[in-house]
Amino acid sequence: MDPRYSEWLKRAVPSEVTWRTKLSELRRIENEYGDLDELFDDDELQSVVESLTYGAEDERLDRPNPSKLIIEGNVRNNLASYKSAVLKYVRFRQDVESEAARPAISDARDPLDDARPETFSLERDLQTALRNSISQLESGLRIIDGGGEKSVPSGRIDILAADRNDVPVVIELKAVTARRDAIAQILAYMGDIQENSQSAVRGFLVAPEFDEKSQSAARMVPTLTLVSYSYNFLFHHH
Repeated sequence: MDPRYSEWLKRAVPSEVTWRTKLSELRRIENEYGDLDELFDDDELQSVVESLTYGAEDERLDRPNPSKLIIEGNVRNNLASYKSAVLKYVRFRQDVESEAARPAISDARDPLDDARPETFSLERDLQTALRNSISQLESGLRIIDGGGEKSVPSGRIDILAADRNDVPVVIELKAVTARRDAIAQILAYMGDIQENSQSAVRGFLVAPEFDEKSQSAARMVPTLTLVSYSYNFLFHHH
């Protein structure tokens, strides 16, 4: 596990209790599956995520625990929590790689470059901005999560909204390039919401850009929409 992850996680979760829990879960995952960074380099931890996936149908049919973890208690809820911990580490690694890929700022940079689009450095900044202007994503959308991330068995939904026809809309936000694991993540959230919905749940995955694998996967889900974003800094003299 990258030593920088602990500080990153502190900024990404709402409380110290959650921080300690997710760190503990991730250490257990690493003990059972091996070095997380090597696994990320292999397949972005997709194989681990898949082994921790256990849905409502699996629970109904009483299927065995598919993971390497020994689970005491409810298999579905426990694996969802461990899966959430792994997905957070995936986000961290993607953030690290995105930062490393950005060119260093030079004093000799062309001042016209200051107007170029940039991405938000943290997902919480993007979430705050979108919550303040949710209609820009789609006319008629309204937020129905009470102003905070909604917890579901698969993790925490960034924004839960409803469209003009009262269809639930799951919104997942990425501050870096969205990869295939992001599709799996939002589909898990949509599946959780679907259990208590009478209509087909929709989803928006919002990111600055999407890799080819994520775009290919999204084409197979007609209720999922990929949305890219950018913004410009404006500077005013006083």
